[in-house]
Amino acid sequence: MPKAGKPWITANQVTLGRLVPMPLLAWMIYKGAALGDTRYFWWALVAGTLIGCTDWVDGMLARKYGPTVLGGLLDPIADKVFIAFAYTPFADIGMVPWWACALMFTREFFITALRSAYEQRNLTLKTSYIAKAKTWTQMQGIGVMLLFPLVQNKNILLVAFSIGAALPIIAMIGLWLTRRKFWRGALVMSGSFVALILVFVYDEVYAPRAIMVGIVAITWISGIDYIVIGWKQLRGRGDFSKADGVRLLGSLALPILLFAVLVYTECPRWTIFTILAFELAVGGLDNLLSHHKVATLALAWGGRVLGVSLLLGGALLLKAEATPLTIVATCVSVFGVTAEFVRGRAYYVDALIE
Repeated sequence: MPKAGKPWITANQVTLGRLVPMPLLAWMIYKGAALGDTRYFWWALVAGTLIGCTDWVDGMLARKYGPTVLGGLLDPIADKVFIAFAYTPFADIGMVPWWACALMFTREFFITALRSAYEQRNLTLKTSYIAKAKTWTQMQGIGVMLLFPLVQNKNILLVAFSIGAALPIIAMIGLWLTRRKFWRGALVMSGSFVALILVFVYDEVYAPRAIMVGIVAITWISGIDYIVIGWKQLRGRGDFSKADGVRLLGSLALPILLFAVLVYTECPRWTIFTILAFELAVGGLDNLLSHHKVATLALAWGGRVLGVSLLLGGALLLKAEATPLTIVATCVSVFGVTAEFVRGRAYYVDALIE
């Protein structure tokens, strides 16, 4: 049972607080790559670790004092924005393939769109354990990617990865001996490091790319229930709507276009980060509003997402005009998403009073 009383800091405040340094994380990765200065990568590693730790802190506070509607909305948004602000620079500086990052976020957008369709029809699918482990794997990947430019000695990296593989197992054994609880997550975390060691020993040059492909594979596998089982249920109802169509179409087009524009044009990078963060955020809100049967209709949703996609497509075709086109796309996204949060505030604003 959640404890009574009010803590000196709430889970929601922690979640909001960890959103603040995320742009700084991206800036440090860019700065380190541009200057060839490993100090920035060290600071990025420290910042990323602290941000990741706050995810555990707000979860602990939510379990201790009770969850809120706002917390349930903000926490997954913060996780996804964190992933976005770390992996987008990796793709831009060539540390990992841009298409792999695009596929990773395509999964996030696509599953979110499917979840909205299911919520509108009272179709519920239990989140699999691998879906929960997916976020841990993505966050682990951030730290691992930052280690490659930091540690040039192959043996030191192997030792670090070996320690990373051993610690979760040790923690799992300790938890079992003290509390008789089996921590399945340790197997996932340890297994990912074992796979990393095998890849690194085979070819250290292509290890970051191979790791990224593995992260993408786990990301998509984690959504297999939603795609296979859920989609079958959705199609079987025979009430697939225009709103479902524009959500799914936008979820497939938007992330691919965002990363293609990022890599192949000279557009301002802040536009890509802003669109990606805002569209990831509104996906969580759309799930909540779909649960209450007040989701945005096809015209409004499609006008924003497909409009942004068309502008991004124009930036790819007319590279000389990429800057104004992406700035307009950003304005459309920010205005549209802000309007969505204002419209749906009655369904989460009560939690702000805490």
